[in-house]
Amino acid sequence: MAESDFHVPMQGSFHDAHTPPLVAEEGLESELLDPLSLDIPDDELIDIIDTRIQETRNFYKNTMDLYNRRLTNEVYYFGKQIIEKEKAHLLKDYESRYKDNAIFEIEATLKPLAMSRLPDLLVTPGNDSQDAKLMSQELSKAIDTQVKNRENRLVLGLAFKHRPVYFAGVIKAVWDPEIDDYRFLCIHPDMIDVDCYAPTNNADDMEIVSQIIPITIKEVFMRFPKAKDKFIAELQTKGININPDKPWENEATKIKIRETWFTWYKKAKEKDEYERVEGVMWKYEKCLLKKMKNPNFDYEGEDRYFTYVEGKKQELTVDQEMQIIALGVMPPDVQTEKVYHNYFRRPRKPFYFMGYDQWGKQPLDETSELEQNIHLERALDKRGKQIEETLDNRGHHVWSKESGLKSGDVQGMDMNDPDVDVIVDGDVNKVHKYIEPARPTPDEFSDMESIRNRMYGIAGANAVRGQIQTQVATTNQIAREADFTRADDLVEDTINGAAEWMGDWALQFIKLRYTKDHFREILGVAGDIVYVKLNRNMVRDGMIIKIKASGTDKLKAQNNAIDMAKLKMIDPVQFFRDMGLPDPEGRAKQLMMWMSDPNTYMMQYVLGLETSEDMANKLIQDSATGGAGAPPAPPAPPAPAPMAPPAPPAPSPGLMGAPVAPTPTNTAAVPAMPPAGAPVGSPRGL
Repeated sequence: MAESDFHVPMQGSFHDAHTPPLVAEEGLESELLDPLSLDIPDDELIDIIDTRIQETRNFYKNTMDLYNRRLTNEVYYFGKQIIEKEKAHLLKDYESRYKDNAIFEIEATLKPLAMSRLPDLLVTPGNDSQDAKLMSQELSKAIDTQVKNRENRLVLGLAFKHRPVYFAGVIKAVWDPEIDDYRFLCIHPDMIDVDCYAPTNNADDMEIVSQIIPITIKEVFMRFPKAKDKFIAELQTKGININPDKPWENEATKIKIRETWFTWYKKAKEKDEYERVEGVMWKYEKCLLKKMKNPNFDYEGEDRYFTYVEGKKQELTVDQEMQIIALGVMPPDVQTEKVYHNYFRRPRKPFYFMGYDQWGKQPLDETSELEQNIHLERALDKRGKQIEETLDNRGHHVWSKESGLKSGDVQGMDMNDPDVDVIVDGDVNKVHKYIEPARPTPDEFSDMESIRNRMYGIAGANAVRGQIQTQVATTNQIAREADFTRADDLVEDTINGAAEWMGDWALQFIKLRYTKDHFREILGVAGDIVYVKLNRNMVRDGMIIKIKASGTDKLKAQNNAIDMAKLKMIDPVQFFRDMGLPDPEGRAKQLMMWMSDPNTYMMQYVLGLETSEDMANKLIQDSATGGAGAPPAPPAPPAPAPMAPPAPPAPSPGLMGAPVAPTPTNTAAVPAMPPAGAPVGSPRGL
């Protein structure tokens, strides 16, 4: 059947399917059968579902006391124990209202530890072909990004917080036709009834999973138009009348319907065998609104045509198929096979139950760290109340009758008032005594601290307290590593399992519903947005979702990388990979260039000059402008004309060779020219 000929109702959309068209063939004129139809009598199905739900509720009420335990966990998680005691009138007016909610503090430390590093999801290729490897890489990027987005992180975090309080956290996979994409929702556990006979928390091992859905009457009319008359009749039995003249009066009334996913075994017509059928139904009280097979599975498939080219199977192209249709003759070398668009091998219930303390007896946790700490929380509150009331006690003044004070005088005195003075008869030291109030002992404070430490130990939260437990470093390290090991196991069974389950359902929805291209936004290496195109043909047979690295694995790898870097025993590429940084090869290249050639690093990575031609153009531009980005220099002022040296002074009149008088430029008194003979009066002239 062509996809455009039949509309499959999406899970999460309650609209009835469009009526399939009539197909006229030779000897056949009938309406096509709905591949999602269930031939189970309505009354029988309703009775069976109601009986199983009642069995489940009786078991959890009478045997497990589940509902009272959940209420108690809620009271202590939100710190409402004092309010509950006051409502029950269990506290006197003078009693202290002390409360030290260590349970909330402990749970608040475990969630960040579990959610700080979500696991990396990896889609393995179904075969060794290059095309399959490329498709698996694209799917890995898209699904890993989708699971880690803010919406799904909130879903995982809320389910993780529900687990210790309600002994399960519930996540549901839905197809939302309004956005034409899949989503994951966190369902409150009080809205879920499960098969109490299932030995595990795997929804596919349960015969029923029933969800209560608050909804208005108007929404029921819109989602289940074919059941409108039966639904109105059922409403009348509950005292709700719909006025046809004024239907809006009661259509806004909120009611609760049930959406139940169930496993049914159908007997084959010709063989004495039974077929397992996964179905879903919606009902209000005794009115069945709709029933169908699990809509998140392809039951019909489609025909694909292929040939063998050099021993390898190759699908026909669209042009080849059109040519065959035009000729009306099937070539002898063309073969046909039925292809089903399913990642799952069989239909699965779209629920994930997050748990940690199963015992193989029923699907919910037998207990939780929160429930185990309730009695210690009571002891902690009791010890704190005792200390607070002791500190509030005041001393007592005792007066002797010889003081001259009467009983009425003593009753009228307020000894806490600093302005009150008392005059007594006789010696004050003999007629008055002050009795000191009792004060808390060191043992009481020590016991209080010991209780708190024990609560953290039970929850395995000492590693994230940020406090030094002892002065011995090795003792603290061993304690932290022990708690991290316990945290590893908790995260593995809860967050990692849920993330892997989300990845499986993402592949199923992509292969089943992505008939058109869908685009995912992922963060590129340089921090830019990159779009990845997804469609159903990308999910190949044999692909498997795996956890590449959990949050604790990544933390250990980072610590090991830092230690090895200190010893210089790790290369940059592997170091960046272990640190979880994007583009490790590019980072290593930049690091090596920065260390070996800072100038080239500056030009290429800081200034953005990738090629030698860009660098040459930049240098030419800088030389023309007087520097990189500098404005042109102003013209230099004209140089002054050179000054001629001063002429030597003319010789003064007088005797030849007489000394020349000193000048500012020549301070030495030297002859202007050497004398021709001996000076006058010299003995040489005699």
